[in-house]
Amino acid sequence: MPNAIMEGRFQAFHIVAFRGNRSMRKLPVLVLTAFLLAACGHEPIYNVNARPVPASAQSLSLSQIENTIIEAGQSRGWKFQRVAPGKLHAVQDQPKYAAGVDVLYSQKYYSILYTSSRGMEEKGNVIHKHYNFWIRNLESDIDTWLANAGTRAK
Repeated sequence: MPNAIMEGRFQAFHIVAFRGNRSMRKLPVLVLTAFLLAACGHEPIYNVNARPVPASAQSLSLSQIENTIIEAGQSRGWKFQRVAPGKLHAVQDQPKYAAGVDVLYSQKYYSILYTSSRGMEEKGNVIHKHYNFWIRNLESDIDTWLANAGTRAK
């Protein structure tokens, strides 16, 4: 009789322990899944709104500003199309990803505004972080090229 009692207790313990271990085995999977989702990185769409043209470039003509913006973007593979005076449409097209933006500009300000994407998993105002990386690089390059163009013009 004592063996039967001990055997029953062991079975009960084994069932409880096994269920607990199964739950514990799921924890690393859940943590890894959460980490991978965060690492994939989706962020709010980054638009550049009315960024001041560097002071040294504000004396450039609208045509010079346009050409400088195009040169800055082309240095990173952006392709531009003139839509109207003060407005360009730019496309970055890579094998897995593509993005389209409108670049609005004057002698005082410029803006880079999202228009479209492919492969960037855009949903509402959220997009793959690589899009924002492209836009921040484009913004930085435009600032640098405009500042340099303004300095050379003087």
